[in-house]
Amino acid sequence: MTVLAGILALLTGLAYTGLGVITAYELARHRRSRGFSHFGAAFLVMAFTCGPHHLVHAWRHLVAGEAAHGPMIAALAIGLAPGLVFIGLRAEAAFGGRGDRLIAGTPLWLALLPGLMIGAGGAVLWEALRHAAAMDVDLRALIPNAILFANYGLVGIFTGRTQFARRPVLAGWSVSGIAMSGVFTTCAASHLVAGMLTRAEPLGVVFDNIGVPASIYFLWAVHRLHRDSLRDWNRRPLVGRASPLGRRSPWAEQGA
Repeated sequence: MTVLAGILALLTGLAYTGLGVITAYELARHRRSRGFSHFGAAFLVMAFTCGPHHLVHAWRHLVAGEAAHGPMIAALAIGLAPGLVFIGLRAEAAFGGRGDRLIAGTPLWLALLPGLMIGAGGAVLWEALRHAAAMDVDLRALIPNAILFANYGLVGIFTGRTQFARRPVLAGWSVSGIAMSGVFTTCAASHLVAGMLTRAEPLGVVFDNIGVPASIYFLWAVHRLHRDSLRDWNRRPLVGRASPLGRRSPWAEQGA
């Protein structure tokens, strides 16, 4: 169980860190021709704080031998599928590919997916609360992770709402958009579970507390794009390739 938790945390940490590297490359590549991107910068600081957060947990499980609780493993496992899809599409876009796919209509499995994810997430959080009630919760770990839970949960809600708003225009669903919503809702749950069930240690406290302002900046950028009130060349960084300002924002509730 402990080794499995460590492997899942390691894969998650490497994935976020890799996304940060890809984002840094794109920001540097387009800096002269397109200028500064708030969304790109916000995504960069988010990835470079979330990634080390998970890598610290991987070290604690795989090297230090810290025991892992069942809810922590379940929270990481639930986020694995949307994470792999999201990262694969993001890497494809970085190398000039499409970076997205369209699911036509609403197949039965997709209609059932939100309910299944909510049910699984609720069960994990309930088990985490039961475990936390039987142990001493470390507020140094809980407080910053509770804030991260709220911020990344809102990011997941905004991205999910966008997919529902754009569905009539697209006559289907964006795979990248669905995966992004899944990534951040499961990321939010993972942070809350980690905050409830782990003891604070110096390196983890540093990355968790740095992650709080990073998550606020990221939430601000996502919300502004969701409302179509932010002019940013990085309008499609997560749903295909980046584009100039003339391209419609996928966050807008009216499609192109």
